[in-house]
Amino acid sequence: MEAQLDPIFQGRVDSQALPGVAAVALNANGDVLFSKGYGNTISADKNSPTVAPSTPAMMWSCTKVVTCVAMLQLIEQGKAELTDPASKHYPPIKDLKLLKGFNDDGTPNLVQPEKEILLLHLFTHTSGMAYDFFNADLLRWRVHAGQEPVSYVTKSSMEEYTSPLVFEPGTRYEYGPGIDFLGLIIEKISGMRLDKYVDKYISQPLGLKSTGVGLNDEQLNNFMTVHAKDAEGKLTPTPLRMKEDPEVMPGGHFLYSTTEDYAQFLLVLLNNGTHPKSNVQILKAETAKDYLFTDMLPQVGCSAAGVGEVPSIIAAVSCEGTMLPRAKKGWSLGGLTNYEDVPNGRKKGSLAWAGLGNCYWWVDQEEGKLGFVVSSYLPFFERDALHLADALERAVYGKEMATEIGEKGSNFSGGDYKVET
Repeated sequence: MEAQLDPIFQGRVDSQALPGVAAVALNANGDVLFSKGYGNTISADKNSPTVAPSTPAMMWSCTKVVTCVAMLQLIEQGKAELTDPASKHYPPIKDLKLLKGFNDDGTPNLVQPEKEILLLHLFTHTSGMAYDFFNADLLRWRVHAGQEPVSYVTKSSMEEYTSPLVFEPGTRYEYGPGIDFLGLIIEKISGMRLDKYVDKYISQPLGLKSTGVGLNDEQLNNFMTVHAKDAEGKLTPTPLRMKEDPEVMPGGHFLYSTTEDYAQFLLVLLNNGTHPKSNVQILKAETAKDYLFTDMLPQVGCSAAGVGEVPSIIAAVSCEGTMLPRAKKGWSLGGLTNYEDVPNGRKKGSLAWAGLGNCYWWVDQEEGKLGFVVSSYLPFFERDALHLADALERAVYGKEMATEIGEKGSNFSGGDYKVET
């Protein structure tokens, strides 16, 4: 596998097409199929630490499925139900208005939603919530309100959680910060701060010593620096990090981890809630199978339109493209699911998602395989990162490497920069 992947991974790092990157693939027994790092924590600084699967990095939205598992634990205990109105556990959510376009004078037209947000809606991104960097109307609203766009990571203040809905709850899918509200609900039900709950009931039982909300001094010195890449391909290190003590602990993106640590969490999902080596169980098998590996959009009553589609509203944040562009897809209570085998990778019924800093994972129960690629740069869904994620998946399944992203059989399409006008 190294013979296939080294030229692709090392080649892009050496040419500074992307910064340091790590990748891990495991089988269902926890045996290592691939585990390697490339490059340095600061792209142009060869004296900075080398990247390895043990290098800490921001997990971005890879955090979401961890928060979903935490919420499912509470549902298993009978402390909540999927059909509960979210306001039963977090009353302020009822105060959110619905953005119905803009008036002639440019002011937002805000109305009271007709439908209630359910826990099911928060899990499945059907609550009406959106990210301002993926939704032009919400971005326009935030600017009009005098708020800083794209401040979910840099601030994580309550301000981000008073944004209006952009559609009626339960009527369609749009990827957004609903999981952040699940985090707030976990805190209300458990009486614990979200990061403390995750540490006690997920990270500690699984022995994930490098997974949490903060970084110690050693981890700081080895941290995979977040870079910005412009349309000309130049990489620039940034000081961007998740706040360690934010006003709101965002369930959608608060975690730091390492590639190898997070892969152990994915291994538990691969085995329906139980780690195959330690036998530690964090979810019942039926919960994992029925909720994490099953499309839940039919239960919501809406279509899968938009699932896997990545828009580009702000060029510095995200490129545009599609995950599994030719496969029928759905959304479970943990991520993207596919109804069909992928020609050059995962089998039907797999679970997958990603993180904004170009982190990509999948879990395939039918084949008993998982993979995780971690880089640390923006914009998201950038072509070079997609090529690495696609390459790892192809190698794990013994397929030939793609010559370019978007060719027939690719696991991704797009990855192109938005041209600002």
